[in-house]
Amino acid sequence: MAPIRYSVEYLDYCTTCETKKVIQCCDKCGDSVCENTECCTIYPQHNREDTVLCKYCVDAVEKKFKEVKEPEPKKHKYVHFQQRT
Repeated sequence: MAPIRYSVEYLDYCTTCETKKVIQCCDKCGDSVCENTECCTIYPQHNREDTVLCKYCVDAVEKKFKEVKEPEPKKHKYVHFQQRT
């Protein structure tokens, strides 16, 4: 959850940029955000409302990702057969 930095009178402003009026609400923590790409990420859904995540929640989710290294391919030894005639 994003840090609480506002009093009740500022709840209608974006918690990230502090200047724009609130358009959306974060679906994870409930913070108010504008539709600026620096303030939130909007994920379109099929036949549903869009999923909105504020930048604090996106950062928290990204920290949980782990890098997966692809294993090196195994080297096979081939046996050459000689054909007898």
